[in-house]
Amino acid sequence: MFGEGLTWEESIPAQVTAMMGIQSANLAVHGFATDQAYLRLQTELPRFRRPVAVVSLFMTALFGRNLDDDRPHLAPGLVWLPAQPHSRLAAIAKLLVPYRSLETVERGVTVTRAVFQASVALTRARGATPLIVVPQFGPEAEAEQALRRRILDEAGLPYVRVEIDAAWRLPWDRHPNPRAARAIAEAVAARLSER
Repeated sequence: MFGEGLTWEESIPAQVTAMMGIQSANLAVHGFATDQAYLRLQTELPRFRRPVAVVSLFMTALFGRNLDDDRPHLAPGLVWLPAQPHSRLAAIAKLLVPYRSLETVERGVTVTRAVFQASVALTRARGATPLIVVPQFGPEAEAEQALRRRILDEAGLPYVRVEIDAAWRLPWDRHPNPRAARAIAEAVAARLSER
């Protein structure tokens, strides 16, 4: 959503603006986890007089960010917790062997679902349409499908899944290239037009 490596015109918000004829604002921040995005929405949404829609991002590939406790984060019940310091050796080990316990994953599922539910409620309270966009680069693995279903489907959250060619990424990293951004923007505009 941030538009890493894209011009404004190529970004998803700019393309949705062009397709729908409504002004967009990009509140995304590079590298944010779901809870950080929610807290930013909570702060920024009151600044908009008549919001039409709020589009959030969920990617199972980024779910690991929601499990990090080395930064201030939300815990179950959306309770704010301070960062948990880790030794440098532990941080390096986590990068090399990204093992997560079942308890950590379960907590992440619970918090991620609660954060999206809170985002949807906040959006609806302002009279806007909530939508979670789920870009899927290449085939969806079984574990990815299970996470998506547990977090979004079981909670009845409004989302659109966008299947994207795995090659439609920027050459220097894994962010969407202009073709992928276009596909995502088209799916978002189509879903918002239904409402």
